[in-house]
Amino acid sequence: MTRKRGFTLIELLVVIAIIAILAAILFPVFAGVRERAKQTSCISNFRNEAMAVMAYTTAYDDYYPLTQYMASPQYEPPDSVAQLLIQPYMKSLQVLMCPSDPTSLEQRNLDPNDDKTPGNTQAKHDLYIASRSDFGINCQYFGPLGGGPDGGIAINQSLVGAPASSIYAVESVWGRDGSGNTYGGGNYAIDPPCVTYAASQGGGSSLPPHTGHTGYYWFGGWTPSQPNAWNVFGGAWPWHGGLSGRTCDVMLADGHAKALRIEQLAAGCDVKDGWGGTIFDKNAYLWDLQ
Repeated sequence: MTRKRGFTLIELLVVIAIIAILAAILFPVFAGVRERAKQTSCISNFRNEAMAVMAYTTAYDDYYPLTQYMASPQYEPPDSVAQLLIQPYMKSLQVLMCPSDPTSLEQRNLDPNDDKTPGNTQAKHDLYIASRSDFGINCQYFGPLGGGPDGGIAINQSLVGAPASSIYAVESVWGRDGSGNTYGGGNYAIDPPCVTYAASQGGGSSLPPHTGHTGYYWFGGWTPSQPNAWNVFGGAWPWHGGLSGRTCDVMLADGHAKALRIEQLAAGCDVKDGWGGTIFDKNAYLWDLQ
């Protein structure tokens, strides 16, 4: 009678070691594949959002949607934000969320004024979620906050000199804790890196003039000296790869979407805290209306 030979301890350890080595090699590959799939889904979402914005401009005499519409003393319907105004042209609010952002749709269902009150009606629910979408509007140029009876200014496409190279929206973040971890989803509006032209570019403000309107709201600009701040990039956020990957999806004013690195977002601008820097190259700068 022949006895079957089993594995020795050494052979089992060798097999386990081989499996561990293969896992160490393949797991990062699988993680990279998943992240690339999320990035592909996110840019697809941005293209849908871009089409919704352009459909809105077609329906409203070439005006981009107000970044924020304030009609009530409290932040509740009929108040609105641009992301909600374009909702009729999208399949759902889910399109406004980047798959790489870990904050779920329902986790965004909080009053953005106090972070505590959940939406208890469908209208509030949609407003609060839209306010924390990852589709952040370049509000200083394409819909300044404040300064009007309804809380904002609508910008016409005729004011945009180079729509194919003017950022309308970019991926955004709501907040970051003391360690730099993100939370809360995205933000419906963000700040550009600079707003003043250098003397070599003629000097003066790059912001569009709006006669009779004052008191515009801002988020503090970019804060490069505070790497853990939520507005280190003015509220824009590189969901794809984080601070190491540094890639954001953007929508340009002509309606097309693409991915750019943070360095590209700051092109033509000497970035300093609180808009302390200047625009030294108008042609390279991507945020203004020229």
